[in-house]
Amino acid sequence: MVRILILGATGYIGLTTALALRRHSHIVYGLARTPSKAALLASNEILPILGTLDDSAYLLAISTHNIDVVIDAAGANNGSFKIFEDVKRVGQERLAKRGKGSPKLGFVYTSGTWVHGSSDARMNDLDPVDREDAAAPPPGLVSWRPKLEKAILEARDVLDVVVIRPGCLYGRGSFIWGGWFGLLQGAVEGRRESVEVECDADATLSLVHVDEVAGALTVAAEKVSALGGTSVYPVFDVVSSRESARLILEGVARAMGFEGVVKFAKPKDPFAVAMSTNARLDSTRIRDLLGWESKRVFGMLDEIELVTAAWKASNSKA
Repeated sequence: MVRILILGATGYIGLTTALALRRHSHIVYGLARTPSKAALLASNEILPILGTLDDSAYLLAISTHNIDVVIDAAGANNGSFKIFEDVKRVGQERLAKRGKGSPKLGFVYTSGTWVHGSSDARMNDLDPVDREDAAAPPPGLVSWRPKLEKAILEARDVLDVVVIRPGCLYGRGSFIWGGWFGLLQGAVEGRRESVEVECDADATLSLVHVDEVAGALTVAAEKVSALGGTSVYPVFDVVSSRESARLILEGVARAMGFEGVVKFAKPKDPFAVAMSTNARLDSTRIRDLLGWESKRVFGMLDEIELVTAAWKASNSKA
């Protein structure tokens, strides 16, 4: 049993991870901004901490509840630097109070494989990112992330750390696909003959279902202390399939009943550029070192009707 605090516990990755951790009998705390969000967590056997990332409630909770591991699934973008620095400070205070050789506070950061940038080269999580010898630069949307990853890795004298890099997420609400899916839905409702999507149609996306990411974060939280003090590079790519962006979006269009033509334009919007990241990645290291392995029998395209229906249900105005 591990005591775990999740930042972003009511979010897309956070809630799925909290439920996975409870299935493994861990004690799970979650940060909630509002009483209604706190009630959602409590109803799922997750102990709510009422507060925000801008106040000290969650930092006090780390000490008050003797938290073993903090999982940052908040998706706070550049605000993630402050979260990390605050958690690091709490970790320093814990070591100072308990003495050298005592257990460190664990910190698991949810990054993403977009840091690899777009490349036709086969890559893994040991490859450098955002350096001269990197295969490609990360897209602008996440250009700050390699610096944060580096800072986290350099804090191993204070914290036990793991960085989990999910591939392009899908499943359940498939929320990050909303820009593209919404355009296709609008074309159906408008009975248009064609629709143009900002997407690199030739990109092959490294994908992972949100349930699989929850599994990876679970094993990371369970094993972060075991990696502390070792020479293991604690950064892991998490992907379960590699699939064509063109085929996925054309499949979604068909599943929505769109009978027109899907056209593709060079992405200019920063988010569309990041979503079009073409990368040849795998998850052999997290399999070999942490024991995580994808349990998905089918990929996104194989279940495109289910994925589309789940997105529509999640975005229903009813």
